[in-house]
Amino acid sequence: MALDRRTQCQAWNTDHDHQVAAGRARAQAFTTVYQAAAGLASFAAFSARMRASHGSPQLFPHEAAKYVAPQDIRCCAGSLPLPLQRIIHAAWAAGNGWGIDHWLGDPDLRLPLGSLFAQGDYGHTWVAWDVGWLVCAACWLAAFCPLCLSDWIDDHVLVRLPQGLCAGHGGRW
Repeated sequence: MALDRRTQCQAWNTDHDHQVAAGRARAQAFTTVYQAAAGLASFAAFSARMRASHGSPQLFPHEAAKYVAPQDIRCCAGSLPLPLQRIIHAAWAAGNGWGIDHWLGDPDLRLPLGSLFAQGDYGHTWVAWDVGWLVCAACWLAAFCPLCLSDWIDDHVLVRLPQGLCAGHGGRW
């Protein structure tokens, strides 16, 4: 015969002695160590979400990768391209808690630091990340292919990123 869980739970809820015993059993699980761990997890989640929404560096990058979705990573200027959000999220998961300013260069420069078109920029190990996107395997710097993203010149974020040609447009990556 199957148990009627609804009737059983209703009986427990109306039984005062059962409620007291259940409360005492649950209270024993709330040790100071458990409460401290729960408090730290709560603060890490709050900090990660707040910092991701502002583009600030992360205090706990591994926690940020756990508590923040790539779509939640923003900067003061607004949202970022989804591939860049995924790159930042992957960098946090790797333990690098850099803020958005690591990826976005000075807005007044046409060739951002690390641009593949700049002279003497040989210190990066570029790998293909997404369609039209490249990532340095060492420092997580992101670059995009201007031929894949043809409207990049009008985008307030893309003009601040390094550019390079993907393999589909004659690049090495």
